[in-house]
Amino acid sequence: MLILLVVELLVMVTLLARVYRSYSHFSKEYQSYLNPYWLAPLSLWLIDYFRITDRIPESISNVHHLMFGLHGSKVAVVRTKCFIVQILSFCLLIIVGSTLLGWVTETGAEMLAYGGGLMLFLPFLMYKNLASQLQKKKRQMLLDLPEMVNQIVLLVNAGESVQKALMRCIERNPNVMKSPLLSELAVVAYEISINASFTKSMEDFNKRCGVQEVSLFTTTLLLNYKRGGDELVMSLKELSFTLWEKRKAIAKTLGEEASSKMVFPMVFIFLVVMVVVAAPAILMMEQ
Repeated sequence: MLILLVVELLVMVTLLARVYRSYSHFSKEYQSYLNPYWLAPLSLWLIDYFRITDRIPESISNVHHLMFGLHGSKVAVVRTKCFIVQILSFCLLIIVGSTLLGWVTETGAEMLAYGGGLMLFLPFLMYKNLASQLQKKKRQMLLDLPEMVNQIVLLVNAGESVQKALMRCIERNPNVMKSPLLSELAVVAYEISINASFTKSMEDFNKRCGVQEVSLFTTTLLLNYKRGGDELVMSLKELSFTLWEKRKAIAKTLGEEASSKMVFPMVFIFLVVMVVVAAPAILMMEQ
């Protein structure tokens, strides 16, 4: 097992030294997306040498779709590549780590088997984590959208134009970067401030969010903002009512999920209390 560990380390160090110059630029440029970044050149070389992206195009496409929803179209391709690099880097560390543990504990075959199983499940676990992040982002957007629509209705009723109302929603909110919806809307406000097309900015905003309710809000806004007045306000009020009902449903779902997560701790506490209460009685009976 020690010989196998030495061979693995020698192969990794040799390959890393050979390919470092060719792939170090990418790993340094996107260092914040890569962990561990020092193994990234070797993982990039493995991707190119074995043509991994060509062998599993459907899986790559699914990851790219998640990255598009999480980070937008501009960096989706890079984030997808970094995600694959991370998986390969972790797999390399698992190989070396399982071999090292097998040598230390003298259970080489078992630890290698455990390492192989972990390597098989690792891509699935990381993919599920991405899907969970995207779901949370969309859920947070749905929670923030009704409040934003209400603010726009109030500002338009007060005489503001739609563009200025959107910009005020961003200016008056101190937690813009903490909200995925408001952070995307901040991009729209910036584009409007540099005289970009309002229609084009809102369409891009809709694509970046990728949520059906946001698409409905964008469509309603674009269809009525030129007319303004009562038609726009009435359309937004109707939309606001629908969104608040959606928010209530999400809040109810979150409450049910929270209560279901408390079942196991409550059962565990109940068992502990039963043991504490019953143990003295059982000891007295034995005496």
